[in-house]
Amino acid sequence: MQVRKAVIEDIETIVSIEESALQTSLGMLFFRQEFLTNPFANYYLVEDQGVGIGYIGIRVVDDHGEILNFAVYKEKQRQGYGKHLFEHVLKEMLSLGVMSMSLEVRKSNQVAIGFYQQYGFVESYLRPNYYQNEDAVVYIKEFKDDYISN
Repeated sequence: MQVRKAVIEDIETIVSIEESALQTSLGMLFFRQEFLTNPFANYYLVEDQGVGIGYIGIRVVDDHGEILNFAVYKEKQRQGYGKHLFEHVLKEMLSLGVMSMSLEVRKSNQVAIGFYQQYGFVESYLRPNYYQNEDAVVYIKEFKDDYISN
């Protein structure tokens, strides 16, 4: 299992992961524009034997990172891929000087909420009707007490 920075050639894999995990995708055009025109976009892929299993997208502006998407193939969930990817990215963000991170999650997604809370993300505020027929909860993590360990 390894994590690497995603490249434009990984877009098909990223879209496939989204469709498997989320039953929807932002689509090829969105990701193509992200890779080609957004200097703040950072995408990472976790692989097993060279095959993409999961990805995370983060926008970094100044010292803040916003997690845009995070998904693992449905059949590969709960096997440590997401944890490995997330921990790698948290260390990467620290090394880039990121001091805080944020994300939105469906209010009903207790599995994801529990996962993020394990890593020190705390509930900040509610975004009513952010998703179709559902509120989003915004979680924030401050890195003031974190450090990079091997």
